[in-house]
Amino acid sequence: MAAVNSRTAFLCTYRTPLFLILLTLLLAAVEPWSGQWLRFDRTAIMAGQWWRLLTAHWVHLSWLHTLGNLGGLLLAAYIAGDLFNRPGIRLYLLFSMVFTGCGLYWFAPDLGFYVGLSGVLHGLLLVCVFRSPYYSRSVAWLFLLVIGAKVIWEQTPFYDDQAVAGLIGGRVETRAHLLGTLSALLWLAVAALRKH
Repeated sequence: MAAVNSRTAFLCTYRTPLFLILLTLLLAAVEPWSGQWLRFDRTAIMAGQWWRLLTAHWVHLSWLHTLGNLGGLLLAAYIAGDLFNRPGIRLYLLFSMVFTGCGLYWFAPDLGFYVGLSGVLHGLLLVCVFRSPYYSRSVAWLFLLVIGAKVIWEQTPFYDDQAVAGLIGGRVETRAHLLGTLSALLWLAVAALRKH
């Protein structure tokens, strides 16, 4: 009985990330069809397929790319705990997808195609650690410092965006990481202003 109760509690605590993981695995299983219809495709978006600004985050280049991003989602879920099921995190997730997708569309005119959750994950990790009751402000600021330093490094000529291309099936789109991080900073700043 105790095992059933603990399993039920686990499923309740992590129902949102578990749903997102199952959705992502399902989309990976039906590649290349899912990628053709859901990826960020500039030409298709210009033709009115605006949903790609949102759905591009849930399709991936390869199974390794998928599993790497799902690892990041699991980390965010672990940090947030039950907070992940509340409207605030879900709303942020939607905001970050829109912010990152539209940011790539408007500010990366050379980008024809994009897939992956990593941009949104950069922001999600920050929002989860700052909103989580389980971590001190020192830990949250350390997360911001590490993620901020990583994102800044990725924007310099010293970063090789092709370094893992052979593993994941394509280059890393570092501008998505920057936009995801900016979406978190904007979200947290607005929340702080509203609180005061």
